[in-house]
Parts: sequence; C-alpha cells; structure tokens
Amino acid sequence: MAKTVSLALKGLAKYRMRTFLMMLGIVIGIATLTVIVSISKGAQAKIMKGIQSFGTNAVLVSAGGGKMFGPPDEDTTSLTLEDAAAIKESVKGIKHIAPFTVSVSQDIIYGNQNTASPVLGVTPEWMDAWQWYVDKGEYISDEDNASMSKNAVIGRTVARELFGDQNPIGETIRINTTNFKVIGIMAHRGTSPMGMDMDRRVFVPRTTAMRKLFNIDHVGMIRMYVEDEAKLREVTMNVTALLRERHHIAPPQEDDFRVTNTMKMAAMAKGVSKTLRTFLILLSVISLGVGGIVIANIMFISVNERKKEIGIRRAFGARAKDIMNQFLGEALMVTVSGGILGTLLGFVVSKVISMIPVASSMGSMGGSMGKKKMMTMPAVISWEPFALAFLFSVLIGVLAGIQPAKKAAAMDPVEAIRG
Repeated sequence: MAKTVSLALKGLAKYRMRTFLMMLGIVIGIATLTVIVSISKGAQAKIMKGIQSFGTNAVLVSAGGGKMFGPPDEDTTSLTLEDAAAIKESVKGIKHIAPFTVSVSQDIIYGNQNTASPVLGVTPEWMDAWQWYVDKGEYISDEDNASMSKNAVIGRTVARELFGDQNPIGETIRINTTNFKVIGIMAHRGTSPMGMDMDRRVFVPRTTAMRKLFNIDHVGMIRMYVEDEAKLREVTMNVTALLRERHHIAPPQEDDFRVTNTMKMAAMAKGVSKTLRTFLILLSVISLGVGGIVIANIMFISVNERKKEIGIRRAFGARAKDIMNQFLGEALMVTVSGGILGTLLGFVVSKVISMIPVASSMGSMGGSMGKKKMMTMPAVISWEPFALAFLFSVLIGVLAGIQPAKKAAAMDPVEAIRG
C-alpha cells in the first residue's frame, strides 16, 4: 500500500502541469458545491428566523389579490372593518383579531432629522394579534382611538434614525403635515421573511389614520392570532371561504384578498429554496462530471506516454495488479486532493459572499418607496460539504481512473518497452 502511494505521488509530481489540469475541474466543482450548500443553508436559516418574526399561530389577510408577498396597494379598498367583524363573529379558533390600516411610506420628521417609514393605524388588539409589545412607554389605547388622538408609537429603527441616543418619548414628530406625540417605543422585532425591517414602523390610532391622515374608510390588513397552531389551516380556509362569500366571488374568479399563515410562508420559502438548490446542485454535478471526463482523458494519454515505464516495471516483477493500483491511486489522489482544496476554497468564497451587501427589492414595508434595502447573504459552515466532497471525489476518482488503470495493467511488458 505504502509503495503504491509512493509511486502514485512520484508519478503525479513528475507531471505537475498535467496533475494541476486534472485537479482544476474537481476543485471548481467541489468549491461550487460547497458554496451552494453553505449559502442555501444560511438562506434557509435566515428565512426560518424571519418566519419566526412573522409570528407563530398567525393568519394575515391583506387587501387585493394577485400578489404573493408585501403590503396591499394603497388604492385597494377590498377589505373593510365589517369584514373583520364578520370574521370575528363567524370563524372559530381565533384568539385575537386586529384590522389595521397601512400606508407603506410616509415622511417622518423630527427637528432637522427625517426618515421614511410605513405608518400603521392600529387598535390595542394589534399587540396581542402580533404578540409584539412596547419596550418603553405606552401603546395606542382605546381612548386614543375614541378621541382620535395624535399619539404615536415608533419602532426601533425610526427611533434610532430620528433621535439617536435621545429619549423620544414625549417628543413631537411630524407625519407629513400632522404633528404626533411619541408615547412609546416598540420592542425589537427584526426582519420579516421577505427581508423587510419590521422595526421601521410608526403606529398611530386607527381612527386618526383613517379620518385625519388618509381619509379612507377601508383597512389594508386583518391580523389574527389563532388559539391552536393545529387550527391554522382550518382557520385560513374558513376565513377565505367567508370573505369570498362576503365579496360575492364565485369560481373561477380570483380572490380580491390574500390570506397568509406561518405554515404557508414556510412551505413557499422552502419550495423556492429547494428548487434553486436543486438547480445549482445539478450544475455542480455537471461540472464535476466534466472534471471526471477530463481526468479520464488525461489518464489515457498518460498511460500511452508512459508505456516504457509500465513495461520496465513489469519486467522487474511488478504485477498487473500493481500497475492498476498505481494508476488508480493517481486518479484518486488527484480527485481527493481536489475535493479538499475545493471545499476549503468553497468555504472562503462563501464567507466572502456573506459579507457582500446586495440590494433587496423587498423594501416597500422596510424602507422608503423607491429605495432598495441592502442585505447580505448568510453562509452556514457545516460538515455536509466535507462529506459530499469526499464521496464525490472518491466516486469520480474511481470512475475516471478505472479504465486507464485497466488499460495500463493489461499491457504486454515487451510491447510496452518497445513503445
């Protein structure tokens, strides 16, 4: 065994350029595979974290159809307070329900500081429906809604951008041309499954938003907190059926609203991730296959060029099995070494990619309209790339090296020495 390894190493060292070319395809293929696994695992972890920020036991109805994600268009009026009342009365299993208005981007001004943020018109039930509470100060109360007060609660991002280290509570902000008093700061929530900054929010009384800010009589969304996670599907189906009936929608007409729940979001996110990963893995496998073909061709050429070496070894007592092991060993060393280098290269590339900010087009609820939020692609370093690299390397090494090795082993010593 040691002698076979020594001979294989000497053979590879003697033809360094050839060895490098054989190894290159494997390095690229394994590096690509490592990047795919690392980035896809990181993306999946980020999506699942985002889904947790959306909330468990959550069902969300949005006005308007035809979209998969994001807030409703502001000119969509298909959802009303009466719809929310009907859901609350008719659909069983809902613990909290909160209809609210959404304006995806408003100018928020404090002194000479300004930012842009979604503005939500809410009631106290909104906190329970989202399981998201104030960190400091107070939240919007029933009295605020009854009196159409100009109190506001702000998210962490808005607080940081307008006030820095200053305490915002008690200060006055302006939403467009209307002044509001800041009475609370929401707890940190993070990003949504679509990468939106959940902490970029300003909350005002729903009545104030509908009558004084936006002059509307419809709502944008209805949030529900379901008593039991096992009832998510049932509640989702019942809400959909009720709204279709109330909106006089008959088959094959499409819904003029969207109903989303945690399970549905997770399934969609996993489906997209799985499809993309399958496609990229297929590309990587094709790359490895091409690398294997290159190795096989170069090995065949090498066998022809080293006939004299093979003949001399056979003349000095080497068995056909020894010749076969030598050439097969060379192929395996090339692929396994390429696999190790490719894995390490893949980890480095994954880390570099995870540090590069990319523009996200999902910023309508997370930033000002027209602006794109910058985000990074996370990478998770795990044992899977090492295992995949080893398995693929050994497999390709055997497949690419077996035939050239057999050819070398089958050579007649005398004919081989003659060349």
